[in-house]
Amino acid sequence: MRKVIDFFRTEVYIPDEKFKFFFRWMFICSGIAYLNYAIPFAPDTLFGFNWTGIAWIVMLCIIFLVIFRIERPTFPFYFWAPWVIYMIGSVIASYSFVGLQLTFQYMIPILVGVIASSFSYSWPKIFWLFQQLSKLVVFIYVLFLAYYLTTGYAAHMPTTPMIFIVLGSICLGSYYVLKQKFYLFIFFILFIMPFVSVTRMALLVFLVTFVFHFSNSSIRNKIIYGFLGLGLGLIVFTSEGFQKKTFFEGDGELSEIGLDLYDNEQLNNNGRKAWQISLAPGLAANPIWGNGPRADNAVLKDIIGEGSAEAHNDYLSVTYNYGAFGLTLLLIGIISTFLLIFKNSFAQTNPLGKIIFGSVLTLFFGYMLFMATDNILKYTIFFPNYFYALIGITFSIHKKGWSYL
Repeated sequence: MRKVIDFFRTEVYIPDEKFKFFFRWMFICSGIAYLNYAIPFAPDTLFGFNWTGIAWIVMLCIIFLVIFRIERPTFPFYFWAPWVIYMIGSVIASYSFVGLQLTFQYMIPILVGVIASSFSYSWPKIFWLFQQLSKLVVFIYVLFLAYYLTTGYAAHMPTTPMIFIVLGSICLGSYYVLKQKFYLFIFFILFIMPFVSVTRMALLVFLVTFVFHFSNSSIRNKIIYGFLGLGLGLIVFTSEGFQKKTFFEGDGELSEIGLDLYDNEQLNNNGRKAWQISLAPGLAANPIWGNGPRADNAVLKDIIGEGSAEAHNDYLSVTYNYGAFGLTLLLIGIISTFLLIFKNSFAQTNPLGKIIFGSVLTLFFGYMLFMATDNILKYTIFFPNYFYALIGITFSIHKKGWSYL
């Protein structure tokens, strides 16, 4: 406990004020989303936006304040330029206010990565970033415990594990590289949240991160942790909460789970089948170029009966809005970036570099898994901002090396 207290109380000297300004606001914006949970009398909306909306708008403003003053960004924007250009062209061709919002939301993490890649990095800077992320997670974890123990529901229950897995992957990478069990303990503390709240895809992402983490370079250890992950997965699967939430009858077998999440009549997909059916005509009408940014909202909100609705599947949503061509451009950006980071990771001899590169590579798995059952591309302040910032950090380290301050 003393080490934990010392960790949070330690102050490091960082003369780069632009660096601290940008990243401090990135953490603050995530905290803003939880403001109405932390302050019970706070209004649910402000100027027509909920606090999550306020948070990403503030982050967009911070980006515009910083991005025109950066130097030598190393982020591989050339992988993402076709996707960005196509999004801009789509919103111009099929303009709507919600479509413009979506365009900004999809672009924010990419711009975060560009800005993050423009800074140089040192041990003090990485320590400071890890410290600030840990403070944010502690704040959110306290809210989770307070609300879950009193109401049975956690603040931002579906999206909170997305922030947790960022820290979880870094802690697991630290455990594999530094061989310090404390980091493994933190990973499992974070795992408790999706386990007790039965956030199913988050549970899978945590298990995949545990088993396939790139910082675990030993084949022997991969086999051992593979079996441990299998055992942990069986514990999750047989838990009462998972069974009740997953199977309509409240009880099911492992053989009943497959990749056909929409067509499996045994599984509870929380209405996602109905949303897929509703979007099918639009997909058939414009399969290549899509129906325009946020066109899915016009269809789904009538089903939900609310002013805004989500497909809860980014692959489906992107295909409906931007077509197969748009989805292809997005996947090219993701896969190309992953392959380049993977190639660059072999040049890392510094333990800190191994932790960062291994953690980022592993988070690609979580990113693409979350895309299958949620709208993680839009949830900029919960996962993508941190993920793309880490991507930018890897390219800065590879291109510029380590600095002293």
